[in-house]
Amino acid sequence: MIFAALRDLQWRRRRIVIAIVGTGLVFAMSLLMSGLANSFSVEVNRTLDRQGAQAWVILATSPGAFSPGSFLLPGDVAAIIATTGPQSTPVLYGSAVADLGRSRPADVSVMGIGEGGLAQPSHLVEGDSLLGEGKVITPRSLGLHTGDQLSLSGRVFTVSGVVDTASVRAGLPLLQMDLADAQGVLVGGQPVVSTVLTTDANPTLPAEYRTQDKPAVARGLMRPLKNAVQSIQFVKALLWLVAALVLAAVVYLGVLDRTRDIAVFKATGASTAAVGAGVCVQAVVVAVLAAVLGVGLGVLLAPRFPMQVDIESGSMMSLPLLAMAIGMLAGMLGVRRVAGIEPVTAFGGP
Repeated sequence: MIFAALRDLQWRRRRIVIAIVGTGLVFAMSLLMSGLANSFSVEVNRTLDRQGAQAWVILATSPGAFSPGSFLLPGDVAAIIATTGPQSTPVLYGSAVADLGRSRPADVSVMGIGEGGLAQPSHLVEGDSLLGEGKVITPRSLGLHTGDQLSLSGRVFTVSGVVDTASVRAGLPLLQMDLADAQGVLVGGQPVVSTVLTTDANPTLPAEYRTQDKPAVARGLMRPLKNAVQSIQFVKALLWLVAALVLAAVVYLGVLDRTRDIAVFKATGASTAAVGAGVCVQAVVVAVLAAVLGVGLGVLLAPRFPMQVDIESGSMMSLPLLAMAIGMLAGMLGVRRVAGIEPVTAFGGP
């Protein structure tokens, strides 16, 4: 029965190829959606890892290390550094609109980095990582090069270095600059910072301050993206449903086309279970081939996606397994149809 099922796939190859391509596209989109949702946490963790800190010090009343409108004053920074040591680094974070010239505005995130040695730009692809007045380090995604200029809040900055990737929220390019310049761009020159980074994971701080570890900071940065991530996951679930329906339709129509053949098999002694197994094999073969195609398309399309897509290797490995499960479910629909075919049908008229 299994050999007959495989030969049937060969006989109906045009229809099967169309089903594989269509289902493969759906699988590819689900893989891209999964990678898109994953990219939000990847970029946050990548940025925090590169800062080299073990703790982020904030006010005890502050909701998070990079929460808008929550600042540390110069007295706060001095008190914190007196406790955590000279290796601590004050950082200011915020959002702005950069003018890249020729009427090319771009929404960006800005991170101002003070003295202390932490949060220094890394993974440069050109230029150097030295921060100074009027200098900015940009990610490659902005398309700028060393020596180019951009404008932020009426201030002109020169690109001194370019890093491979730098973003914090939803692929928004992250510009890194000197703390004083960031204060001028984001808060009108006020001497405030968002947080103080330290390598001391558990510093003894005055009661008005507290620390956040990396997971807590990451959760705070991801919180505004919660609805976006849930929406993407919902779309991914719908895509899986579409894939299952496509496979079920193909299998069911295939059984309808083979009603007389299946009746002949039954009339010659084949059991319903054996014929049903052949139907399930057909569904699984189509699903697995579609999954392989989907993985290939996902890998090819990910670099061309408007936003960064980080497809996990685990997702690519699990896709064929999930496809097999969908194929089995689709096959069961065909098996139910097979069970209703009577052997006498083989001896009926056309």
